[in-house]
Amino acid sequence: MIEIIQTTKRSPFALLLTMVFLVSMFLFPTTSKSQDLDFSQYYNNPTYYNPAYVGLTMGLKSRLNYRRQWTGLSGDYHSYSFSADIAERSLPGAGGIGIIANQSLAGKGVLKTNTIGIMPSVRIPISKNAIFQLGALASVVTQQLNWDNLVFSDQLDPRWGNIYPTNFPGAARDKVSFPDFSFGGIFQFKPSDDLEGTIGAAVHHLTTPNQSFFEVNAKLPRKYVYNLDFIITIREDQGYYSKRQGFKLNPGMMVQHQSSMLLYTMGMNIYMSNVYLGIWYRNQTLEYDEFSTFTAMAGLNIPFNEQWRMKVMYSYEMNINSNQNFTGPSHEISLIFEFDDIGLIQKRSGGFMAPSSKRSNSPIECSPF
Repeated sequence: MIEIIQTTKRSPFALLLTMVFLVSMFLFPTTSKSQDLDFSQYYNNPTYYNPAYVGLTMGLKSRLNYRRQWTGLSGDYHSYSFSADIAERSLPGAGGIGIIANQSLAGKGVLKTNTIGIMPSVRIPISKNAIFQLGALASVVTQQLNWDNLVFSDQLDPRWGNIYPTNFPGAARDKVSFPDFSFGGIFQFKPSDDLEGTIGAAVHHLTTPNQSFFEVNAKLPRKYVYNLDFIITIREDQGYYSKRQGFKLNPGMMVQHQSSMLLYTMGMNIYMSNVYLGIWYRNQTLEYDEFSTFTAMAGLNIPFNEQWRMKVMYSYEMNINSNQNFTGPSHEISLIFEFDDIGLIQKRSGGFMAPSSKRSNSPIECSPF
């Protein structure tokens, strides 16, 4: 294996481990496969995991997510995600439409990945208490590898450091772009005013695109995502400005399967008096002694009025297994804006981005948590 490091003031071992892991995914694609970026607050970035969430609840929603992962390593990972979707209930069968843009930076910007896409969805009523929704994502992915930030082992002198030119020939290209497609479905049910449930499944990278920087075939493996969550209202919500706020529980679980990775995430969020608290655990297997993390989340719901609000949430993720403690904790921030009364088309008058009618063709309308 080619040994790759980068000059830094941090621990050479930690940096070497980071860089070898990062670049080997592209230097040796026949023996390793890359995997998608992941978020601790997956529930605050739902359309990233399943495009069927587009337009699932009334109104316009925009989300900005930032994650800094493995802060104990030099060249830690930075991930950014922006998504916006708007629901439409005036057109039969319409769910909504959305956009998404993601960026990840690894190894101090050595590897940069950008994704931008559009997400339409359709809504199928089943009964007065249940609906089914389908969504798709069509996107363009661009990956860029900055070779100028890499230092190879044959460039190093034991005494004087980086003084030699490298014999490494480099890649056939330093930038690759490819189309990417995802598809998902969601079943949502509301048997009573106090209970709502959502079951979802999605498949990503349907065409398994080639992402290699070399003249070889390095397919991006399909990723399968399954999720289940409930919203349980313990006490009736009296409104955002009432002294008697609603008390809600949101237990959930998500499973991701991509190549050899099988990741389980489970936990629960609590909402009371405009405050969010959450505890989450995830593991690559159901065995505790394998790679596992514990995440604590806290946030605020800031209402502008009864239909417009902003949510700010922060989560701290730490490794439970001592064998992975050297990677350090991960931090994540989500900023969400929700406008319940904005839709694509107004029933009686108006046009794009006009206030939507309060009446809906859908048999149920579940509220966002």
